[in-house]
Amino acid sequence: MQWTKQFFRLHRILGLVAGSILLLMSITGSLLVFSDEIEYASYRQAYHVTPRSNHLPLQQLLENTRHALPGNPYLFFVKIPQAPDESAILRADYTADHKVYVFLNPYTGQILQQYTNTDHLTGYVLYLHFTLLSGKTGAIIVLITGIALFLSVFTGIFVYRHAIWKVLTFRLKLEWNNRTRRWRNLHRILGVWALLFNAIISFTGFLMEQKVLDARKNTINGYTGIAFNGNYDQLLIVAQSAIPGFQVTGVRPPKKAGDPARFLGHAHESAFFGEYASSVFVTADGHIQKTVNFSKASAGDRFNASIAPLHFGNYGGILLKIIYSFLALTPGILSISGFLIWYRRKFIIKTHRI
Repeated sequence: MQWTKQFFRLHRILGLVAGSILLLMSITGSLLVFSDEIEYASYRQAYHVTPRSNHLPLQQLLENTRHALPGNPYLFFVKIPQAPDESAILRADYTADHKVYVFLNPYTGQILQQYTNTDHLTGYVLYLHFTLLSGKTGAIIVLITGIALFLSVFTGIFVYRHAIWKVLTFRLKLEWNNRTRRWRNLHRILGVWALLFNAIISFTGFLMEQKVLDARKNTINGYTGIAFNGNYDQLLIVAQSAIPGFQVTGVRPPKKAGDPARFLGHAHESAFFGEYASSVFVTADGHIQKTVNFSKASAGDRFNASIAPLHFGNYGGILLKIIYSFLALTPGILSISGFLIWYRRKFIIKTHRI
């Protein structure tokens, strides 16, 4: 009984302290499930071009973009066109908190659209979700909130352990018309059904937030592009031959002198792991330094690649995204119901007793 009281107190404190941030994370997370659809609908004209005979060389597209942007950012291909009517997408990294996306017509080199990571809806929401618009400080707060959510799930399992089976067998009713039980029962029912989901997103969110913080450790002076003597179009052919059926979707130039260029793509692996699971590292003189064929990846590599898809729910169709979007709201709803339960016990019931 004493352990139950201690766990309940910890569960309540975690919810009250992290409640407002969890509510914000829930709303932004629910929206980000549909980030691809929102992005495409907002900038549809930038994603498509009129097909012509031949694309411009990757080298030329890269140089044209570099000349069109101020400074000397780290510039790479986010998306190489996979169909005749697709545009090329590049990203220029100035700092961990300032990035510029550029959509190009691959036949003419014309810039179709340009925006930063925070001046379009999904980019702004993503930055808010991971940093609270406050860079490293906000990322630390979000990291702590993720830990609080995970601990809330753990303590909730212990506190409400006797109600879990009742909820799963539909024996615990919502009783919305009962003012003394409506929020308590909602909290229990919603908490149980979202138990696994909240454990997954809190754990994966913690791991992703660590990467957000790592990106801000040693980048006080920002990112800069370096000279690379290799020809990306020739190296692309080399990379495609390294893995049977390898389809290159992105290119990352080296960040340090002497390092190879990295060609990312996919080849036979599950769509769950995205478009960039496999990769080939090619030096400037065309030597293949390293090959990552994800169809033969280790369990550890598969685990790392599954973190982002599990967190955002972007590995399935629209039905899965709708389910993810609703479930993403549960931490926020649980924080509200938990606050109302605490408020009623702390003030309303106590006042009536007095």
